[in-house]
Amino acid sequence: MKQNLFSKWNDNKTNQYAILGMSGLGKTFISLQLKKLKTWKHYSVDYEIGKILFTENNRSFLDGFSIDNLSNLSVFLGKPGNKKKGGITFTEYVERQRLHKEAEIVATLNSCKVANNISYENFICDTSGSICEIVDPNNPNDKILNAISKNFLIICLEANKDFYETLIQRFKLSPKPMFYREEFLVELWNDYLQTVNKDETKVDPDDFILYGYKALVARRKKLFEEIGEKWGIRINFNDIKKIKTGSEFVEIVRSKLKEKEVK
Repeated sequence: MKQNLFSKWNDNKTNQYAILGMSGLGKTFISLQLKKLKTWKHYSVDYEIGKILFTENNRSFLDGFSIDNLSNLSVFLGKPGNKKKGGITFTEYVERQRLHKEAEIVATLNSCKVANNISYENFICDTSGSICEIVDPNNPNDKILNAISKNFLIICLEANKDFYETLIQRFKLSPKPMFYREEFLVELWNDYLQTVNKDETKVDPDDFILYGYKALVARRKKLFEEIGEKWGIRINFNDIKKIKTGSEFVEIVRSKLKEKEVK
């Protein structure tokens, strides 16, 4: 991101933020705190993904799906492995991943259109935890990052190493389907099959999901750090957990912007 864009956001009386980061770091918490201020418009990319995905043959997933209950996104993705344990074929799993990717790209880019057509003073875009899988932070011409950075201040949430281990322990208690970049997923799946020495029909779906999540945490941590460094600002979870209001978060953001301008 160009330096003058940071000045733009620091000088603005209104705010347009895109919050990025892994699930569990506070994206939704921050969004809800800002919504309480009444002058903020909230856009949930995950909710918009579901609205795009759950049409025609997938309309049944709309049952119970809402901005406050996004669990059907995970149900849709599914888990590869033994059908008797709730698994699906890897081929079907990859196909659902592709559909999710297409929907996420559309939903993310649509946030920019919505931000340009609202009467609210401020706008918070709560991105999907998998946005890092559909962008290339090292490509200055990346279509999605360029679009977002022109319309929002990109804020990447991060945490200390021990907190990522906490996320893994939480995940063990309730493994849920995740979205992967396809090349990474295929490599991960083949490595897993060699490790457990099983064919895909005998794989425990939850066991693979946990195996994949551990690899995904390390991968996404690095990607979000790169996005925050090159396209926006980075805020640590230790700062986030201290805030009680949306106004306090805005103050943290402005403080980080000033630090970025000095560099």
